[in-house]
Amino acid sequence: MMKQISFLFLCFLTVCMLFACAEEPIAKPTEGSAVSHQTPSELSVIPELSFEISEESVIELPSEPSDETEAENSEEQSAEQSSDENSEEESLDESSEEISFAESSEEISDELPPEESSEEEAPPAESSEEASSEETSKEEPVERPHTVNGWIVYKGRGMEPFGGTAYGGGLTAEVYNNFKERVGENVNVYAMPIPLASAFYAPEGFESCISAAVNCFGGLRDGLVDITYVDLIEALSAHTGEDIYARTDHHWNALGAYYAAQALCLAADVPFATLDSFTQNSFEGFLGSVYSSWGISELKNYPETFVWYEPTQEYTAHYYSQNYNFSFSGTLFSNSKSYVKFIYGDSYAVRVETGVQNGRKMLVIKDSFGNALAPFLISGFEEVYVVDFRDFNVNILEFIEENEITDVTLALSAFSVAGSKRNNITRLMEK
Repeated sequence: MMKQISFLFLCFLTVCMLFACAEEPIAKPTEGSAVSHQTPSELSVIPELSFEISEESVIELPSEPSDETEAENSEEQSAEQSSDENSEEESLDESSEEISFAESSEEISDELPPEESSEEEAPPAESSEEASSEETSKEEPVERPHTVNGWIVYKGRGMEPFGGTAYGGGLTAEVYNNFKERVGENVNVYAMPIPLASAFYAPEGFESCISAAVNCFGGLRDGLVDITYVDLIEALSAHTGEDIYARTDHHWNALGAYYAAQALCLAADVPFATLDSFTQNSFEGFLGSVYSSWGISELKNYPETFVWYEPTQEYTAHYYSQNYNFSFSGTLFSNSKSYVKFIYGDSYAVRVETGVQNGRKMLVIKDSFGNALAPFLISGFEEVYVVDFRDFNVNILEFIEENEITDVTLALSAFSVAGSKRNNITRLMEK
């Protein structure tokens, strides 16, 4: 009996202790009190204990990225890296373009407008093989206007800049008027200034070359007295789509001289033979003075077809020294593969017997541009004389009288009209 009572008493004590433990609250640590650090193994022995945690004690930890988030971040990083690489390639391309045009007198900017966003993905750069293939397939070079050794270069053409003025043209008019007074009223005098290629083909940024030619020639025209003005700017403007000027040489082509001779013969009221009465000849691979003498090496990639027209009309050309001593007779064309093709260059004075019997004798006082005129004048005059105003060493007034010249054309190019070379006309009268 005593054993049963003892067992019941122990059971009672055990139950009481269990209730006491279950109801005893777990004390929250007070501010500043020490907190014991328990290891995960120690925490695991307490079954299903719940802790009451205040909002102040909650610390948000960064959640680990999901697989989907990691993929998105990876794509963004890859896109940013690709954009950076493309930006570097574009930067290098722009730098190389700026270097290649550093010689230009015109500053050209490749910078994007500031409002454009740099976040836009740049297009992939072309491979060098694709770019090279595309360039070679183009008929004309694609480039920007620039200058090399003082020359304008654009689309495979080299051009001399021109800065003449109306005042300079007016000074030349005074010299021409003096010449007209000296030769007298029985001699017809024509002023035919010859434009440079830049008067027609000057690209954007060099338009002043065009206005300079118009102003200079206008000053000459407006100052003339009893002299017929032949307007080649007007005559040639209608044919700028044709090969009237060389691209690699500073002269015009035979076709440009043809249209100029047509305008002159119209002004002189004499017959003029059209191109279908000439035999066209040509050779390939011409590289003229702009390439060879002024060192514009990039023009080597754009050789030309050199064309000249031989009259079918019978004629005889006689060549003389600059002192007018006879040298030889022949045709109006040398065997040269250059602009020296026409009347053997500037070395000789030329007299052409044409077979035309109209009593008209033309003297062309010229610089090198006038060399190409001679073949196109022989249909209109009984005789054609050609002398270079820089080198001819005979008194021009006596020469006109002795050879019974009826017509004189002053066929000087733009620089001769605009500058001090005009004084060679006065020199010829004072020999």
